[in-house]
Amino acid sequence: MSSNTFFFLTVTFTILSILGQVSTNIYSPFFYDLAKMYNSHVEVVEQSVAIFLVAFSISQLVSGIVCDYINKQKLLLCGILAFCLGTVMIILADTESTFLFGRIIQGLGGGVGVSVSRGLSRQIFTEKQLNISLSLTNIAFAIAPAVAPMMGTLIGESFGTIAIFHVVLMMGVIALLLLSSILTAVEKYTPATSINVLSETLGLIKTSMMNILFIGMASGFLYGIVFSFITAAPSMVMEQFGLSKTMFSICSLFATFSFVLGSLINIRLVAIPALRKFKFSSLCIFMLSLIFLLLVAGLNLDGLVTTLGFSYAAFFFIGIAMPCSVTILLGFSETSAGFLAALTGFFHLAGAAIGAYAVTILTMDPVVSFSYVTFALSLTSLFTCLLYKKHNNTPRH
Repeated sequence: MSSNTFFFLTVTFTILSILGQVSTNIYSPFFYDLAKMYNSHVEVVEQSVAIFLVAFSISQLVSGIVCDYINKQKLLLCGILAFCLGTVMIILADTESTFLFGRIIQGLGGGVGVSVSRGLSRQIFTEKQLNISLSLTNIAFAIAPAVAPMMGTLIGESFGTIAIFHVVLMMGVIALLLLSSILTAVEKYTPATSINVLSETLGLIKTSMMNILFIGMASGFLYGIVFSFITAAPSMVMEQFGLSKTMFSICSLFATFSFVLGSLINIRLVAIPALRKFKFSSLCIFMLSLIFLLLVAGLNLDGLVTTLGFSYAAFFFIGIAMPCSVTILLGFSETSAGFLAALTGFFHLAGAAIGAYAVTILTMDPVVSFSYVTFALSLTSLFTCLLYKKHNNTPRH
């Protein structure tokens, strides 16, 4: 495979993977504007994040499992077309129900890109190319949630709120054009489907499903902390503390820097087993969330510095934990890697949906709600880690 082909494939797979994140974070500074536009409540717009994540996670799971048995290229095309259709519905929406339905269609289409592109990467790249491609995709995953709100703020304040979704649609069309241009190369390098995939997957489910469930849930709940922050941050930063959309975007950017720093530290700690790093990070996040809850709910120290300080520290350890969880989950089997990749995404996004939704249903102040949700998620994550230890009959990590 030539370097140019590898570059275009990686760029295309990366765009397909981050479309969902961008489409969610890009309009987060405009929750109140959208609520006013639809004569609705901001809580309804906030819940659009959780609704999208539910659809996204289900789509990612189903498409990841199915892609091992059907044409992956056609499945990707269907996914990106569905994403674009959902975006068009949002652009044309004049009620909150149409807006929410468009987000569901977006999620169903966007989830296909993550699992299927990851499965294709494993099939057509060499080990070295795969490491480079996944590293670039992970960097994009980390940067997108911070850059998207800043981009959305610039577009929304300059051209209006709906213009944000025109840009999302443009990104979808670009991804569609890129995907169409690489179909020949993908078909050339994609091997035939193995006849042993089904039997290997069934054997994996029989022998290791409980362990997969425990580590998947533990990592998913940590991911939920990230999305509880993403969902609650507009209310905390702009409403409760009175900062501007620009300052909100800057706060989100520093959260991303913390996550990226944790990921870089994880690379430096390559000699330490992934499971040990994951458990240690989970413990640290739990201790941080406990201290944060005591400060906020017990001592009423719910200021901006306390909130952002906890968030940045938690994001640092989550940046260490998340790559470790993927390594552990994918280590259960090589033949069923697509199935495991789909489960990984499902666990993470299901946890993200729980975190995003939970922080919207509590009627307390945004910071207090955020502190309770993060404590509950970190406690549950740590508890499932202990369950995983009791059922430690899996390969060593």
